[in-house]
Amino acid sequence: MISLPFNLVAVDLDGTLADEHNRCSPVDLRAMHAVAEQGAYVVIASGRMHAATERFWHEAGLNAPILSYNGAMIKHPRDGFIWFHLTVPASLAEEIVDFCETNGYHLNYYLNDHLYVRENTPWSQLYHQRTGSVIEPVGSLTRFRGQSPTKLILIDTPETTDNLREMFRERFGERLNIIKSNDEYLEFIHPGANKARTLQRLAYHLGVPRERVLAIGDGNNDIPMMRWAGYAVAMGNAKPAVKELAHRIVPPIEQNGLAVALVDIFKLDEQEVWGS
Repeated sequence: MISLPFNLVAVDLDGTLADEHNRCSPVDLRAMHAVAEQGAYVVIASGRMHAATERFWHEAGLNAPILSYNGAMIKHPRDGFIWFHLTVPASLAEEIVDFCETNGYHLNYYLNDHLYVRENTPWSQLYHQRTGSVIEPVGSLTRFRGQSPTKLILIDTPETTDNLREMFRERFGERLNIIKSNDEYLEFIHPGANKARTLQRLAYHLGVPRERVLAIGDGNNDIPMMRWAGYAVAMGNAKPAVKELAHRIVPPIEQNGLAVALVDIFKLDEQEVWGS
């Protein structure tokens, strides 16, 4: 029986496994599959909606559940069972919808793992290009009053989302977790949702102690789980704050940094992963 260096591996999606065109290298996918074959739980930990992560789970041949929505959901693609789910209170979601519709901001509204928008805009096109998510224009999002969405994302220029982040943090305080997972994305999720807390919950459920958890990422929204994990690996393309806290920095996504890390840490068969 193989003695594993880590029993749970949390892998970020965008910028770690999937590039800006929503493509994954077969090398990285084979490395993830090889680690799972050794017996480790390999978990995709993404800010995306669950539906936009499933294809990567299938392509890598994984068996563990997916951590999605920046920690607001744990769901298993095998049977669709939701292990954990936190939503934005309806009253707060309505405030955000009203603000965006009054001021003309683009808003992604995630309900029951569907993505709704008021109308298609250049921002929705950018988001679709990056994630491949199915986007449903439905007219005014006020039609969802009384509903508690899993997440909302206001998409605009980096400068605008920076300014609005401070305004919304003053407005909502501790009632919402407001983060920038991407320069253009201002995300609103339940205050109890982040990748660290949900990864901790999943590790406990799987019986894996903290020191046996490996986290790999590149973005600011990965910082909580990378701080919590027993060992953190930053991609070469990671944000400076992510690199500062990492135990190790590997090459960027264009150079298969994820596979480089997994091959070395888990002593994988290089020929099997990299191919002939």
